[in-house]
Amino acid sequence: MQYLARALFALLAVFYFHNTDQFYFALPQATPCLLFFAYAGLQLALLIWRPSNGDVFSSALDLLTLGIVMLLDAGSPPPTMALLFVAVLSNGLLHGLKRFLIMLAGAEIVLAFVLPIRLSYASTPDSSASLFLMAALSICMLYFGLMIWRNQVLARAALEATWRDPDTDFISREALVSTAGWLVPLHDRISSPLTLVLIQHDELPQLSDQVAQRIRRSDVAARYDATQLALLLPCTATAAAEQLLNDLRDRHPGMRAALMTLADGDIALEQALAHLEQTMARTTEDDSHWLAHAAPIH
Repeated sequence: MQYLARALFALLAVFYFHNTDQFYFALPQATPCLLFFAYAGLQLALLIWRPSNGDVFSSALDLLTLGIVMLLDAGSPPPTMALLFVAVLSNGLLHGLKRFLIMLAGAEIVLAFVLPIRLSYASTPDSSASLFLMAALSICMLYFGLMIWRNQVLARAALEATWRDPDTDFISREALVSTAGWLVPLHDRISSPLTLVLIQHDELPQLSDQVAQRIRRSDVAARYDATQLALLLPCTATAAAEQLLNDLRDRHPGMRAALMTLADGDIALEQALAHLEQTMARTTEDDSHWLAHAAPIH
């Protein structure tokens, strides 16, 4: 697709030169066609050969060819200057902000060589028009670069919000279900207990601070819903999990919890968490009913 776009814009430039009366410098009329075939042939060779840095060579060839095209363009300011910034835009859309900035710098370097050559042969009014067009297009490119950077920041923020809960600084429920399911068959294979815990409390951010201080680096904590945390405690028996929950309950009265030590490696993590959520309905804030043990899943 990128090669076809390059060929299309190159043909557009050929048609433009075909309908102009003269070039900026005296050259044979066949020059644009020869330039087109040379450019398209080199780009096709890079497309077929596919060297390790082929896209970089293609972009550099774009800048070099457009610099030559601007020297041929008799328009003042040269309309083909727009193609230079089209190349910058396309690289930014395809390869991101870093390539966009590199191409923008390369375009400015090409203009720094081409415009002085053109302006040395031009009258003052023509010089002003060319410089104004270059400045306007450069500012537009900088604005477009800021928009690319903004979109990248927003995309990273959206991804972070999806995978990490901002209130508790634990991973989200989606991240837990998507990435931690492998712990269930692993602990079944090594015959090690894996205990799942759901904790419910109205002041979840404060509780999460205590949980973060008490759990081990091998444990997994996640925001499960508006008032619940989910814990995966590898190599942890039921009694050890109960001790952890009792300590948390002493610091946070009103906390409720449900736990289950998995004994079947074929159970899906999402199924086990849903089973714990149903078990949580049996708990109350009373000291004698705040903790519930989930029945084994059959």
